[in-house]
Order: sequence, then C-alpha cells, then structure tokens
Amino acid sequence: MTAYADSLMCPDCGHAFELTTEGETYRITGPADVADRLIARYGSLEQEHLVVLSLTTKNTVKDETVVYVGNVSAALVRVGELFTEPIRQRAAAILLAHNHPSGDPTPSPDDLHLTAEVLAAARLLDIDLLDHIVIGRSSYASLRERGVAFDRRMT
Repeated sequence: MTAYADSLMCPDCGHAFELTTEGETYRITGPADVADRLIARYGSLEQEHLVVLSLTTKNTVKDETVVYVGNVSAALVRVGELFTEPIRQRAAAILLAHNHPSGDPTPSPDDLHLTAEVLAAARLLDIDLLDHIVIGRSSYASLRERGVAFDRRMT
C-alpha cells in the first residue's frame, strides 16, 4: 500500500494532525468507509488528484495509487492507465476517487463521463468498479449513492 506521512489540516477546525497509513488495510462496505480518509488526504489540495483504490474480493484495500495530478479545474485522464496498478495487484475490484479543489463535491458531467468509460473498461478487464467518489473540502459525493449503476454491491 502507498504510504503517506503528511501533516494535514482539518478542513473543519484547521487543527494540524499527522496522518500515517503505511501498511494500513481496511474493508470498504460503503462510501463512508473511505470518504473520511480521502477527505483528510485530498480535501484541501489545490490541484485535482485522481486516486484508484485496488481491492480484494472482500473489498479490503490492497493499494492506493494517485494516478493523475491536474490543475485547479481538471485532470486529463487516459482510462487504460487507471488499471496499471490494479492489474499488478491482481485486484478484484477498484474504487475511483478524486477531489474538486473548489471544495464542492458535486459531480460534473466530465465526472459522469469518466465513470462510464472506466466502468466499460473494468468490465472488459473483469475488474469491478465499485464507486466513484468526488471529494470536497469537508464532504463527498458518491456516484453510487446518486444512482449510477455499478456491477456489484459493496458489501
């Protein structure tokens, strides 16, 4: 798993805290299981970061990879590159996430388009896409919770 050891600021109170995730594994049963972790890491960044979580068959996180770093308003994405690490990890599923530097987690039309493209590629590779989570400064939006149809349940 990718290790992080950063001094981060809480988006609500501004308090600095140390975040270390080296060797950390956790199971995802729903978007909230991962959203708080992602908000802490990416919610206050000034550039868009696109992240892929590689998961086991039981939805345990094997790896977290930052695939793209964009500018304040976008990240150019080549869908095939999103699967490099999940294939290396022999992941059964992935979860896609990215932050909106504006702080507003409302999914854009581009976010929906990317989700559809990744879902199609994942089906071809026999890797389940469980969700696409958009991170804001202190909140998130799950495309699964907003009605986008994914292949299998998280639980």
